[in-house]
Amino acid sequence: MIPLQINKQPNPAKGDLLLSEPFLMDSNFSRAVILLCEHHEEGSFGLILNNTLEMEINSVVADFPEARIPVGFGGPVERNQLFYMHQNKAIEGCVQIGKNVYLGGDYAEIKKQISRNEMTPENLRFFIGYTGWGAGQLQKEIDHLSWVVMKAPDDLNIFQAFDDDLWRDLLARLGGKYKLMADYPVNPADN
Repeated sequence: MIPLQINKQPNPAKGDLLLSEPFLMDSNFSRAVILLCEHHEEGSFGLILNNTLEMEINSVVADFPEARIPVGFGGPVERNQLFYMHQNKAIEGCVQIGKNVYLGGDYAEIKKQISRNEMTPENLRFFIGYTGWGAGQLQKEIDHLSWVVMKAPDDLNIFQAFDDDLWRDLLARLGGKYKLMADYPVNPADN
C-alpha cells in the first residue's frame, strides 16, 4: 500500500482567510473569500468579503445617517442581522479580528462617527448575515478540501468592495497548484 500525499492545511485562526475550492457546489460560497472572525473548539464564525450586494446601508437601516456605504452578504446564517467591521479600536465593545480590523462595538457610536465623517466606506464595512460552523465542522470541511486556509496578506484592504477577482488573486498568490486552480472556469463544462 502506498500512502497518499495530501497537502496538510494550516490550522485556521481568527483573522485568517478561507478560500473556497473552485467547484464548491453551494451557491452561497462559490469562489468565496471568508474572513474568519472567530475560531475555537465550540465553532467558527466568518464574513464573506467578496459578495457585495447591490444596496447601501441606508436602504437596510431606517435610522442611519446619510452615507453611501455598500452592504455585503456575510453568509447564509442570521440574514436578519447586521454585522460591521471597522478600523477604530476605541469603539467600546469591539473585538479585534486582525491588524487594524475590529468587529462590532457600540452601534450608536458608529452612527455618530459616520455623521461626523470620522468613519467612511474606506474604513467601515457592513454585512447582512454571517457564515458559521459548529464544533469541528470547519476542520472537517478543510480536511475534505472544501477550503484553503490563508494568512491575510498585509497589503489586503478588507474595507474595499470586492468582486470575484479577489478569490482569483488570493488563490494565485499561493502559487503552485493553487495558481492553476485560480484560472479554472466557474463551470467545468466551459473548459
